[in-house]
Amino acid sequence: MAFSQFPRRFALGVACIAVVALSVSIDFLLSFLFGLPLHSREVYAAIVAVGWAGIVLLAQAISIGSRRARRHALLVDMNLAINRAILLNEEIDLIYGTILDYVFMIFPHVNYGSVLVLGEDGYLTFASSRGFTEEYCRGFRLKLEDSFIYQETGGQISRARLISDKTINRLFVQFHPDDWQFRSVISAPMFLNGRLFGLLNLDSNKPRTFSADDVHIVEQLTAQIEVGLFARDVYSQRIEESRVDGLTGLLTRRYFEELLAREIGRSARYGDEFVFALYDADGLKGVNDSLGHRAGDHMLEEIARTLSEGLRKTDILGRIGGDEFAGVYLRWDRPALAALLDDKKRRLASSATPFEGTPVPTSFSYGLALFPHDGTTLGELMEAADRELYEMKKGRGLRPSPGGKTPAGDSPAGDSPAADPSAGSQKKL
Repeated sequence: MAFSQFPRRFALGVACIAVVALSVSIDFLLSFLFGLPLHSREVYAAIVAVGWAGIVLLAQAISIGSRRARRHALLVDMNLAINRAILLNEEIDLIYGTILDYVFMIFPHVNYGSVLVLGEDGYLTFASSRGFTEEYCRGFRLKLEDSFIYQETGGQISRARLISDKTINRLFVQFHPDDWQFRSVISAPMFLNGRLFGLLNLDSNKPRTFSADDVHIVEQLTAQIEVGLFARDVYSQRIEESRVDGLTGLLTRRYFEELLAREIGRSARYGDEFVFALYDADGLKGVNDSLGHRAGDHMLEEIARTLSEGLRKTDILGRIGGDEFAGVYLRWDRPALAALLDDKKRRLASSATPFEGTPVPTSFSYGLALFPHDGTTLGELMEAADRELYEMKKGRGLRPSPGGKTPAGDSPAGDSPAADPSAGSQKKL
């Protein structure tokens, strides 16, 4: 029943009952005052019929109002659920699934529901669905121009539309009629930052299932979805900015230490080991003083890129200071990791990358600490790794051998303490 009929039916119902009450009251009043005969049985039968009609109209109006209130309550609940998912930074697919769950509660007569996402290639694919098989969703790719709403509007997509039977019949072949029997469809565009990014479709296998008021509810629903997704986009961007260093693309110190604390707790529970690494850019102050801070930034970017090469999914790498980096390496053998880092250090130092035509000497020193042997807290691991890093700087660049000596000829000149003003004193982290 269309929601727009609520005030009309309510008013007609009240009017019918009022007419009955007034007619009966006037009839009895005239009979009492002037002795006039009461209306005939046929007239009273008509009056009773009008009264019953008024009662039916009122009942329908109350039912419509109740469903309207329920739908609006579900819209509010959906909005709260989306906001909660945003705050928890849940995956977008889970949010789409939540939206469809509420769609099916708001429209219990819907057989199929889908959130279609528009790719850069102009094709729509399933982001989430209800009623379709996984196999069908995996193989589904539809040009935007072949979609219901595009055909219905001639490409002028701006709001939710109730798709006409003519459009449905013309495009029926697109949806494999042997599998899906679409007879009623509402299709609603979803926009983000003014750009069409997807469609919300509601499908029924019964004709004339949806009304114009259903379309209005879907427009309200998509408006809430757009606001929620925009908020998620902004929120995710803020989270990303707080977690990722803008210059190097590595993790920020705060987020790195958060992940490291989790790993310390996990490894302590399960008796695992991991290697903690502390890195320091060699000679950054000299580069900044002689070539400028942009050249220094270029140097840091190159070190970050080199350290990130071959990084496993389980490894963690962050920038924890101006010229300092740190890493956590799970399931790594300490000597093997040291050999890998020595190789990276050699390759980086032997291929000074030019900045605006001027070669920038680029190198780093590092220190390693093994959890739990060298420390069981963040502070202890940093202190142990910092001691080894300091020894490397004093030893002209490469990891000291077991005898305390660095292999001859392997250290670039720029790694000497003289070339790095910061190498004369141990850093305090």
